[in-house]
Amino acid sequence: MKAYTRTDLLSAIPNTKDRPVAIDLFAGAGGLSEGFSRSGFYIALAVEKDQHAAATYFHNHCRYKTKYRTQLLENNITELDFLGIADQFKQRLRRTPDVVIGGSPCQGFSRSNMRTRNIENPDNRLADYFVRAVRDLRPRFAVLENVADIESFDKGKFIDNLMHAFREIGYEINYEILNAVSFGVPQRRRRVFVVAASDSLVFEFPDPIIPRENGITVWDAISDLPSLPNGNTIDALPYGRYKKLTAYQLAMRTRTNSYIRNNLVSRNSELVLSRYAHIPQGGNWEDVPDRLMTNYRDKTRCHHWIYRRLPEDEPSVAITHYRKSMLIHPRENRGLSVREAARIQSFPDHYVFKGTLGSQQQQVANAVPPLLAKAVARQVRRSLEL
Repeated sequence: MKAYTRTDLLSAIPNTKDRPVAIDLFAGAGGLSEGFSRSGFYIALAVEKDQHAAATYFHNHCRYKTKYRTQLLENNITELDFLGIADQFKQRLRRTPDVVIGGSPCQGFSRSNMRTRNIENPDNRLADYFVRAVRDLRPRFAVLENVADIESFDKGKFIDNLMHAFREIGYEINYEILNAVSFGVPQRRRRVFVVAASDSLVFEFPDPIIPRENGITVWDAISDLPSLPNGNTIDALPYGRYKKLTAYQLAMRTRTNSYIRNNLVSRNSELVLSRYAHIPQGGNWEDVPDRLMTNYRDKTRCHHWIYRRLPEDEPSVAITHYRKSMLIHPRENRGLSVREAARIQSFPDHYVFKGTLGSQQQQVANAVPPLLAKAVARQVRRSLEL
């Protein structure tokens, strides 16, 4: 455990009645927590085992000495005594948490990871531990987020078994696939949200607020960010030149000054940069001349997202693993910076990512878009207040 890990929750959790209380069990960089916090939830406890993701979470949710500072445990969910944590909550708050949330690792379900996409993947077992934690903590709601592929994984048996497991512990369950672009995120990203409700509570999934065809474009999201060279290593830089900020950019700039962080870019070789030069907006590896692709044994087997240059006049494709997706900036011959990807994920500019460049990139790619999480959190809060 790191020095900032707190295990004495009794003295750390404020005895509050003015807002609902949540626990985040697969906190990652904090996308779900950010969305639920913006909807008025107090995230009393977060659990994240990855060292760098935990550092990011701590920096953004735990380091300020406010009444509602989150307590972070840098543990694997399999190591925790949730019955003991439940007892501490009951002693301090005289009640259980209102909601348990989590975005469990998705490598076992995602089609972008065909090498380990099978029922034997140990990440798939983490959903069982999430159900056990809900059983011990007894929240009024539980929200589990994952890739849309979970719906069809193992011919639908996985989701059926998950629903059965929740019903066995007294929860009614429903799920729906939501597209982030319909909730103000400049990205077409389909995610499944599984919502379990106790005490005959009624939950309705949020309706889209933006027609899919009218989503926020990549350029409306990132055009005010600094122009960067290939392999940029300067973390903090001033904003770029701009004529007029879009509504989305203004929303992302809250609590910032003239400088922003995480402007780091992967350094690509001269060969890769020469490939980028042949790719128009919306294009991919198919636009690269064969003479520049000779190191690929069979060029035709490349995935469609390799060397994909984002069109500036439409929402982004899903931000995924940088080395697999290799998304290119709309106008510059380089990959996306961490900050640009975070913008496309709807993280505000004051949100700082920690760790190595590769870790920061993966944290952003793995995260739940905060604006999408916020839409779901609002519906949970409305159900709690009925």
